[in-house]
Amino acid sequence: MNKIEPQNVKGFRDLLPSNAYRKNEIVSIIRRVYESYGFLPVETPGLEYLEILLGEYGEENTKQIFRFKSPEEQEVALRFDLTVPLARIVAQYNDLPKPFKRYQVGPVWRADKPDPGRFREFTQFDADAVGTSSQVAEAEVIGAVVTALRQIGVGDFVVNINSRKVLNAVVRYSGIPAGRAKDVFRVLDKLNKVGLENVELELTKGRRDVSGDFIPGLGLTDKNVRKIKDYLALPKGERKKVLEEISGLLGQDSCDDLARLDGYLDALGLESSIVSFDPTIARGLDYYTGPVFEVNLKDKPQFGSVAGGGRYDNLVKRFTDTDIPAVGFSIGVDRLLAAMDDGGEETNFTDVVVTIMDPDKLDEYLRIANELRGAGVRTDLYLGQEKGLRKQLQYADRVSARFAIIMGSDEIQKGVVTIKDLKAGESVSKDSAQREEWLKKSRQIQREIPRRELVPEVLKLISQK
Repeated sequence: MNKIEPQNVKGFRDLLPSNAYRKNEIVSIIRRVYESYGFLPVETPGLEYLEILLGEYGEENTKQIFRFKSPEEQEVALRFDLTVPLARIVAQYNDLPKPFKRYQVGPVWRADKPDPGRFREFTQFDADAVGTSSQVAEAEVIGAVVTALRQIGVGDFVVNINSRKVLNAVVRYSGIPAGRAKDVFRVLDKLNKVGLENVELELTKGRRDVSGDFIPGLGLTDKNVRKIKDYLALPKGERKKVLEEISGLLGQDSCDDLARLDGYLDALGLESSIVSFDPTIARGLDYYTGPVFEVNLKDKPQFGSVAGGGRYDNLVKRFTDTDIPAVGFSIGVDRLLAAMDDGGEETNFTDVVVTIMDPDKLDEYLRIANELRGAGVRTDLYLGQEKGLRKQLQYADRVSARFAIIMGSDEIQKGVVTIKDLKAGESVSKDSAQREEWLKKSRQIQREIPRRELVPEVLKLISQK
């Protein structure tokens, strides 16, 4: 019988325990923060009718939608993001509170070219406020994302903000027909990724990407591009300085929404070092209508934006005659995880492994594990067939346990138990070639206590780490 090669589909990946655990921690932190801001959870299916998703992402992004036929021969697709499904449920369920502040975490799928931190299946964690045109909502979602990233501990980052209102003014200033605006925005959105020279080529005659594929140009004139470059040369960073420069080039009306947002960000104590205005930010999705946001890690720019969003006041109107403004921010959990995967400190999945030294005393080992779990200790009862202590301790190291509980027949008779500190002695098995040496070192990192004191002693040791 031919063996099947175990491998992943291109652009998809597995998460083994260390990364899966860390991802769950990131999600838990974000969820806690979003709930502290009053956002409510929802879930939507991974599959939507194709017509729900078409028409809002732009031509280039629409090509990345995974689409196929349902068993009923209907055109369906895997969701491209969590925002369009949100617009659908807001229109579909009339009894939702307005404004509706929702959060959602889940996988989305895009047939994109894989890059560092970029996958074809990845998890997004969104926070949105639907049914309000107040720019306090923008400040709220920005504040929530900043708080979450700080608590996760991603290092230095910056939220860069621009506005589609500013970009529309750039299109007018450059003499480009309004109907070409979204095409221009999609090209400008690539600036930080491909550089000004390649953006200029895409605005004019086109270029070949790193794979050799040809990207057609927009056919803009040299005069059009020169004026766009005038705008792109504006400073970024300190918000009030950027507002002054934009206003001087494009007029005060072009940035009045950013000026209001600046005041709200000041009220939240978010200085320009953490939330800045950046004239180069465009965001490539067609549905944005106002301020747009991106988050970049200062020391890991190769991962691009790890979060993004903006105001999308016309998206819900696709499904209803009612004007329902909205704004949201999405954290790319997998890209954030990839950027943070620096091979640093090992994750502890388990607090304690209870070893099995006497198979005839399984009921006692079960009682120990049950008592520890009841006290909130993450406890792994060894289930393997290996009876030797050394192999069981090696297993405990592999699952990153902090302590091992050791109790053989003699200990059970005496009413005592041994606690072994695995982190203090994690190198013993590797460095000690002789059994005598291994046993000698092992005694230095373990202690015997009365069985009745096991749970409080373990809790005390965990609290000290």
